[in-house]
Amino acid sequence: MNFWFEMAVNAVEVTLILSFLVQYFGYKTETSAKYWGTALIWILSFCIVAFFSWTHLYENYASSLQILVNILFCVTLLRGNIFQKIFVSAFTMGLVAITATLTTLLVAKLSGNQVAFLLSHFSGIRVTSICLTKLLFFVITRIILRIKESGKLKGMDVIALVIVPMLSDLAITLMMYAAIQEPSIQTIVLYAVGIVLILNIVVYFLFIRLGKAGKIKTEMALLALQNECLQENAKDIENMYDTVRALRHDLKNHLLCILSMAEERDVEGIKQYTGQLLQQQNTVNKLIMFSGSKVLDAIINSKSAAAERAGVRLSAIITTPLAGISPEDITIILGNALDNAIRAAKDSQRKVVDIHIQPQGAYSSIVIANDIAHPVLSDNPALRTTKNIRYRHGFGIQNMRQAVERNQGLIRFYEQNDRFICDILLLNVQSRNE
Repeated sequence: MNFWFEMAVNAVEVTLILSFLVQYFGYKTETSAKYWGTALIWILSFCIVAFFSWTHLYENYASSLQILVNILFCVTLLRGNIFQKIFVSAFTMGLVAITATLTTLLVAKLSGNQVAFLLSHFSGIRVTSICLTKLLFFVITRIILRIKESGKLKGMDVIALVIVPMLSDLAITLMMYAAIQEPSIQTIVLYAVGIVLILNIVVYFLFIRLGKAGKIKTEMALLALQNECLQENAKDIENMYDTVRALRHDLKNHLLCILSMAEERDVEGIKQYTGQLLQQQNTVNKLIMFSGSKVLDAIINSKSAAAERAGVRLSAIITTPLAGISPEDITIILGNALDNAIRAAKDSQRKVVDIHIQPQGAYSSIVIANDIAHPVLSDNPALRTTKNIRYRHGFGIQNMRQAVERNQGLIRFYEQNDRFICDILLLNVQSRNE
């Protein structure tokens, strides 16, 4: 009975931990991989916890190893920033250790039992202690899920934050063994564990504040980029209208001049004159997009101007305004993809970039193809930046992938006929709600 009860408790603990991580980050994919991947991690976690719980009176040794398993689970199957995953994985196991130790010491104090007796004997008091532990962990994690923050964190920030739950885990283990050997200090250890719990809560709120600060910084950078594109787009449209107005104003005079040369049968003069007119009005032929989305138009028109300055020809066919896709995600995906495409096409022979945005079933399809001077994926399959200074707005391929994931989409890169192709599918809002 004792054995099966302990195994059941371990199974519940592992289920609560993995369930919390899944709800905190969410799965990367909706394929069957998330099911068998989770099952494998669950089995591995259960074996670790069960082994230490059966071979040790106080099994907190398993926490350190379980942190690594949690990180593996988050990195392979769950969404989110890698540094967030590291912190939450460590914080979760610290929380497991704190709640288990706190409730054990509290029940021991209230029942008048020694900690060693409570841990080594199966009784109604031990069952009560374990149920309180799991209930407390469940309640705290539900509260955390309500106030979680998905902002971007820096590596150094996370390293500093992760140290606290890891040291807390170690400190609690040492204090618990001290309480087992010296029952007289159980009350002091109880108070100390309570202080450790408060310290970890404070650290988590610091984690949230740092996440919010990183999120605000990213949003400000996105807004700055959008504003820059919108301003450039407004200038381009204003210049186009000025050119059209000037053309209308002078149209009568030009027609009269051409009519005069036609009456004199001056064919060469007409050819030369109309050629000069066409050359003067080349700016009218510049790509000006009106898709129905201000942000999408601004990005396309702005990058068209950038392509023109780089000597690259950009052509676009857009039959959907990407309704339902947030302006931030449109900016991240198209801004970065077009910057990369223009930069690569500039060094190619034909110097052409094509973009097609159109509906495709339940998805919106974005295909950006650019000429390349030499293969890219064979030398750099992960598409890591080769520049010493990263793109000034900081939105790289990883950010594109995350933006696509947020819209339940797919992204792939491939090369064909000396062209680099970025193929993206984003799920439509209507399909997401069904």
